[in-house]
Amino acid sequence: MNNPIEHPLVRAYLDELTRHTAPLPEERRRELLADLREHIEVTLADFDPADEEAVRQVLNRLGHPREIAAAALAEEGQACPEPESSGRTTLTLALALLPLPLLLVPVLGPVLALATAVTALIRVWKSPQWTRRDKKWATLLFVSPVVVTPLAAAALAASSAGLTPSMLLSAWPAGFCLPLLAAFRLARSAARLRTGAVTA
Repeated sequence: MNNPIEHPLVRAYLDELTRHTAPLPEERRRELLADLREHIEVTLADFDPADEEAVRQVLNRLGHPREIAAAALAEEGQACPEPESSGRTTLTLALALLPLPLLLVPVLGPVLALATAVTALIRVWKSPQWTRRDKKWATLLFVSPVVVTPLAAAALAASSAGLTPSMLLSAWPAGFCLPLLAAFRLARSAARLRTGAVTA
């Protein structure tokens, strides 16, 4: 193995650092990772790549990826995301998806949907596990059905004689896709953070 960066321990170290530095601005993150790669490459050039203990010592001297990420985030004035329990995450994401089926309930449905959506967004924004960027994207995607569903219904109505209840029901899945994407993204981000916390 000629390139020390290809060593399994180094790859695992850099992968973990990549996960923990996700909240950093992209340019700062690339710069940090490039600097560390170069440092590791130069330092390990003097060692036998087969000497796993030497590789481990070099990485230990650098510090844990979570600590490096926390220091870089502090320089940017950001807090390091902290994982929540999977139960809290699941409840938040379930509340975020619940407004769509609630809209189909006659009379009280829209009121309950609005209350549930507001509760979900408050939970997302109060959660320490998601970055500001995650929260902004989630908010945009969670409220998108308010725009997407009527547009889909209007497009269906324009393509036929007029708007019918069945067309409204057909437009509903179009509005459901974007909140589903947001929930998937938040769930994946939370799972990565929990995985990183377990290995810390």
